[in-house]
Amino acid sequence: MGTKLNNKIAALVSGSVLAMAISGAATAADGPSLSANVGVVSDYRFRGISQTDTGPAIQGGVDLDMGNGVYLGTWASQVDFAYGTDETDYEMDFYGGYAGETASGIGYDVGYIYYSYLGSDQDEDYQEVYGSLSIGDASLGFAYSDDYWYQAGEFYYLSAGYSFALANDISLDLSAGLNLFDEEIFLDGSDSYIDYSVSVGKEFGGLALSASLVGTDVSDQECFYTDWCEPTVLAGATYSW
Repeated sequence: MGTKLNNKIAALVSGSVLAMAISGAATAADGPSLSANVGVVSDYRFRGISQTDTGPAIQGGVDLDMGNGVYLGTWASQVDFAYGTDETDYEMDFYGGYAGETASGIGYDVGYIYYSYLGSDQDEDYQEVYGSLSIGDASLGFAYSDDYWYQAGEFYYLSAGYSFALANDISLDLSAGLNLFDEEIFLDGSDSYIDYSVSVGKEFGGLALSASLVGTDVSDQECFYTDWCEPTVLAGATYSW
């Protein structure tokens, strides 16, 4: 049930992969470079909804920055959708795109991501195209899937975020997203919901620590009588090299 368009420390915080690739691509070097990351999060939330039955997850990825704005990458995480005997164990994402900045300082990113799920016979794989614009510390994002997770039909995601630099090199990140579905399949009786996150983070060399409040406006009934959609406080740590 993974869904994302942020930084997967943003992923550690809000449960989303791409930002990691996006931020890496936006600071491309003169030539190709390879980077990797591994981390742990107390609850893997993607667009506000738990992907691990509110439990912890180990996550990691590899990114190739071509040095000209083009990037490729893969990212994986433990998941738990509480199916019981036919349980999905892992999510693995594959993505690629192009990111850069205009002469006037407007950052942009466009790309494609494929979400695959391993360990179950359930039909959960899906794809998205995405794009984002950033001006200073503000950003806007968009994603579209022609057939969302678990064959839920067409899906649109609109997001906005703002980052603040606090004292002692601490960051404060605010984000919100509007999830729009063509059909009332993904949620029980609703075709849209809002997710949000407020997170603080600090880096110590290659180690990044984060804490965040993540939630949605989804009711318990719409969330299939689970607590996966309720507001919660998360903690995460990731090491990059």
